[in-house]
Amino acid sequence: MVQNNSLALRAEDLALMYKEDFTKKKAIQTGVDLVNQIFENGEIEPLKVWANIARLKEVATSADKAFRDRIVINTKDSSNGVEFAYKNGSKKLLYSEDPIYVEIAEKLKSRADLLKVAESSKDVIFDSDGIEVPKVGCTYDKSSVTVTF
Repeated sequence: MVQNNSLALRAEDLALMYKEDFTKKKAIQTGVDLVNQIFENGEIEPLKVWANIARLKEVATSADKAFRDRIVINTKDSSNGVEFAYKNGSKKLLYSEDPIYVEIAEKLKSRADLLKVAESSKDVIFDSDGIEVPKVGCTYDKSSVTVTF
């Protein structure tokens, strides 16, 4: 595989990179240890490493998807300590084909919109039945860092 920068991933290297006893738990710990080493040594700019980790993650994710699209697995199989198992797709009901379900879902969406208005309003809000819409509590998502390239 040809790579523009210094990291060239070759299929042979990937096939031999980890031994059979390299478990998921060890993989996770290896990532944590790498980051700890970078911060403790202070010799490499952490953001530069993270930038390439983000790129490498996309390489691995796209390769994983391509393998899933091309390799046919009908039963359990294993290679290099990793097990692969076929799973049938699950059945999903098409609730949107039921008019009663659709009606209730639309009412729930309208109610959610009304609750949003009540939460941000200084005035008391009433629904179409004349009942006061309460100001409900809220929770916050965990803050995060977005990585794009």
